[in-house]
Amino acid sequence: MPPRETSCPVCLEGSPAFACKAILYPGCEKTISSCPSCGASFYQPVPETEEVSRCYPPVYHTDFFKQYWKDYYKGRALALDLASWKRSGDFLDVGCALGTLAAGLRDHGGWSARGLEFSPSAAGLGRELNKIEIVRAGLAQAPWPDASFDCIHINNVLEHERDPAQALACAARLLRPGGRLLLTVPNGPVDLRPNLTLYRRLGRAVPTRHGGHLFFLPPKALEKLFERARLRVLSMRGFHLKLGMKARGWLPGSYRPFLSAPATAPGPKDPEAPPEDLDSLRALIGPEPSWTAYRLQRTWNRWWRFKDCSFGYDLEVLAEK
Repeated sequence: MPPRETSCPVCLEGSPAFACKAILYPGCEKTISSCPSCGASFYQPVPETEEVSRCYPPVYHTDFFKQYWKDYYKGRALALDLASWKRSGDFLDVGCALGTLAAGLRDHGGWSARGLEFSPSAAGLGRELNKIEIVRAGLAQAPWPDASFDCIHINNVLEHERDPAQALACAARLLRPGGRLLLTVPNGPVDLRPNLTLYRRLGRAVPTRHGGHLFFLPPKALEKLFERARLRVLSMRGFHLKLGMKARGWLPGSYRPFLSAPATAPGPKDPEAPPEDLDSLRALIGPEPSWTAYRLQRTWNRWWRFKDCSFGYDLEVLAEK
């Protein structure tokens, strides 16, 4: 049995116990432990940054050009959502990729928008494409002084952090009093369900659904993290119900992708690789779709976001400082 930490890194209370083994990247099998107090699960020990970098393909930002309008319209829609609370202010998008969501918010609201992005190529291309300030750093290295932002958006980033408590505390530091934090994160028990099920049934470690997820956080663990960061949770909603059904193995072939891991691991990203030509990447951006159609689809999708629902694959949290 692998050694245990003396206390959970999320709630600082429970004593983590072995849960299963999982494949961090092809050829690298790791132990996942769970906390009986808050329910958080995580790799133990937490992998080093060099190991985590092998979870990602050398080039992945081309996908963000293909989904440009989707991200841009998300920002435009967010400007409408925020208007009932605040029509202008300073906005930070953490894990912003090309900064397209921030650009949509900036262009359709009175917000000054900036971004944080760990990928040097995505940050560089995003600065040129969207004419937006993007700093290549994580939350712990954010260069701005305390109380710099009215709103911070963190979308599918916290689960990749080696220390989510520190990351959330850094976000809280950057928020002004009364500022709001918008967080989207996988529902930890649902995210990890295929790995737990297949390990218990077959005794076999398989990759997680998304490589690079280091922490698997249920609602109770998230509440502990927000409490430690001195942020007040205003709402927590669950969504992506179909993905939740697949994670539970309720749909045909749900676990097939987990049983066919690739034979070779992606190489680490090369920070010195020459940047790709922006003009050629622009060709991946399709024509602008209908904004009206997007809003109608978004309205329908948001009907299926349920308060305090732990069934869906993802969680959406709104918190205030």
